[in-house]
Amino acid sequence: MKSPRRLKVRNWEQFQHYKDRNPPWIKLHFALLASEDWVTLDDASKLLAVVCMLVASRNNGFIPDNPAYLRRVAYLGRLPNLNPLIECGFLEILQADASTPQADASALQADARPETETDTEKKESMSEPSSDDEGSSRKKNTYSKAFEAFWLGYPRTPNMSKLKAFDGWKKLTEAERKACHDAVPAYRSFLASKADHPVMHATTFINERRFEGFVEIATSSPARAVTDDDWRKRLAFGREKHLWHVESWGPFPGAADCRVPEQLLQPSDGQGWTVWEA
Repeated sequence: MKSPRRLKVRNWEQFQHYKDRNPPWIKLHFALLASEDWVTLDDASKLLAVVCMLVASRNNGFIPDNPAYLRRVAYLGRLPNLNPLIECGFLEILQADASTPQADASALQADARPETETDTEKKESMSEPSSDDEGSSRKKNTYSKAFEAFWLGYPRTPNMSKLKAFDGWKKLTEAERKACHDAVPAYRSFLASKADHPVMHATTFINERRFEGFVEIATSSPARAVTDDDWRKRLAFGREKHLWHVESWGPFPGAADCRVPEQLLQPSDGQGWTVWEA
């Protein structure tokens, strides 16, 4: 009787490094996008390739030659076709023998244990700690009242580090701190007029002295009249994101005292939209 064949992801050991266990995640290398396997496959086979890598992570690079099982475990809409992956060389065919255990469904369904620090690649983080992840460092710092007032008014995002912003704040003179604080309303107005403009990190706003330009706007430039083009941009943003900057743009479109010119409104404008807190 012919031995059942086994399938293995080619070069599995080169790209995946695990320690005799079932990992909760796999490495998906960017080089995959430039590989001949990926470029020549159709979309269904590309999805199947990722499924195979996930399943293979449970059995040292092997997957069962069982399309019905792969369909169930990956919640696919139809029975997958492994032949394109075999033909392009992504999957290798190995003949099973008595010394090689079969990659059956029971082996592949073993529970994964949590990742530990020794299993992960240790590298220095390139991202700044968020304002919610500073732990004991924050507890050891007492922020000044002037900085707290600045921080309260600044348009923050979850990835901002309050501690790093405070480090920059302490390097400013008293006059510069006042200017930085006074520049915040002008910066918020600027963001409100630029619907898709990303919020600047507070550390950048302080350390690179970006506040100086907004101080000049706040002290010397009269408020510019809002044009129909401005409203069109705001409405386009609202229709796409379902958000509205009530503080700067006024009540929601269609609401009482709405500031948007009536001729620019559509019947569905404002419905289901929420407040955008830039």
